[in-house]
This record gives sequence, C-alpha cells and structure tokens, in this order.
Amino acid sequence: MRVRELTRADVPAVAELCHRCDASHRAWAGDVPVPPVAAAELEWHTRLVRRGCWAVVALDDDGATITGAASFAAAREGRDSGAVMPGLAHLSALFVDPPHWRRGIGRALLAAAEDAMREQRYERARLVTLEGSPAERLYAACGWERTHVRDVFAPMGLPTIQYVKALSRPA
Repeated sequence: MRVRELTRADVPAVAELCHRCDASHRAWAGDVPVPPVAAAELEWHTRLVRRGCWAVVALDDDGATITGAASFAAAREGRDSGAVMPGLAHLSALFVDPPHWRRGIGRALLAAAEDAMREQRYERARLVTLEGSPAERLYAACGWERTHVRDVFAPMGLPTIQYVKALSRPA
C-alpha cells in the first residue's frame, strides 16, 4: 500500500468508494438510506478547494486501485463554517473500501493524518463518526477518546458521536 495526495481525477473513484462504505452500514444499522454518489463527489471536490485541506488516497499494491481516502482541515466552530478553532484539526473523512477492510489501511491513513496534523502544528484533533459503527473500534484502538458530543448524520438518519485526540509531539 502507498499513500499519495488526492487529485481531481480521483474524485469519482473515491465517491464510489464512499458510497460502498455508506451502503455497508446497513449490515449493522438496518435499512437506512444511502446518500447518492453525487453527494460524495461534491464533498470531495469541496475538500480539494478548501484552503489548508489535507486529502490523500491509499493505493493497493498494484498502484492503480484506490482502497481508501482520508482528509482533514482546521476545525471550525460550526459544522462546515464559522470561526477557525486554533490548534484543532478536524478529520472530516476516513474511508476504506469494504473489500479491503482489516488490512491495516484505515490505521495507516489515520496515522498519516495524525502525522500531517502534527507537522502543521495542530495540538488536538477531533472527528465525528456514526455511533455504533465498526469504525469506533479503530478510533479507540488508536488512542482517540469518545466524547459526549452527539448529533445526527441527516442523510442516513443515524446518530453520530465525536472523538478527540491530543497530538503530542514525539520526543
């Protein structure tokens, strides 16, 4: 596996990957609506033009198949707008294509994001994930702490939970 920056040409494949991930939630959340691929494409195109956004894809050993994607930017007071919260990064996306789960891709993308956050001098990080999702085990295993901040991911009607992590610098 290797990681490289996300490009505009990657967006359709990443959007399809995200759609497969969203559809996989039905295995544990029941028959929930799955957001359309076009919505994911718009989100990834928006990430690409957002100032200070870090976005990468993971490639399989063949170097051509996108197996995962991750992104973060400065955290804001509101969901998508508002004042920047100094020192706080927001991991807005971490997706691994379901056929590639349990191969360490999510852990590697999360570690790459945390390293990039430290390089950009962020002190803390936050993320929001679907409550009860398998991703919660990954975040907990990687030292992220669950908070009491909850919301609802409207496109699927599922509850979300926030996680945070202090980004200590290596000695």
